[in-house]
Amino acid sequence: MSSFKIASLLFRTLSKPVANALKQQAKSHEIFRSLCINVAQVAHRTEMNWKMKVLGYKQEKIRPLNDARAIDAGANFLGEAFIFSVAVSLIFAEQIRSRNQARRRRDTVDDRLEDLEEQVSKYKQDIDRLEQERQLLRDEIDGLTGETATLSEMLMKVMDRGMKPPIQVDQKTVDQFLDGQDVSLTQSKR
Repeated sequence: MSSFKIASLLFRTLSKPVANALKQQAKSHEIFRSLCINVAQVAHRTEMNWKMKVLGYKQEKIRPLNDARAIDAGANFLGEAFIFSVAVSLIFAEQIRSRNQARRRRDTVDDRLEDLEEQVSKYKQDIDRLEQERQLLRDEIDGLTGETATLSEMLMKVMDRGMKPPIQVDQKTVDQFLDGQDVSLTQSKR
């Protein structure tokens, strides 16, 4: 960006000597001299008409400029027009450049948003899959808990029949057994 501004400053600075060269050429070349005279006469007539209509000057016949004044005025007009056209073209170039830069930024942001939306979609799918797996594990744990309770009851019945006096198993021991802890059964005193 700064290089563009430096280049535009350079063009503006270089346009002034070019405008001065145009003024010098107007005095030496016949075709360019006649162009300057025509431009100066049109600019003079237009300026005088505006002064009479807009500023309220007295209406009078517009006399043309003499050739020496017309050449100077036309050369000045063309030189200033050249400087103005360089400035306008630089402004347009800056507008185009900034518009392109804004479009590139907007495209980059759009691409990043699309990437983020894809990631969010993927994460949602992963969360749904993990939720389903979690539910399957809960169902499996519930099934195993039921089987453990059944096996515990069967074990208690076998132990009651096979041993005299029967061993009393309290709920704490059953809970320890269900939790997978090592439980040593001892005969309790009655």
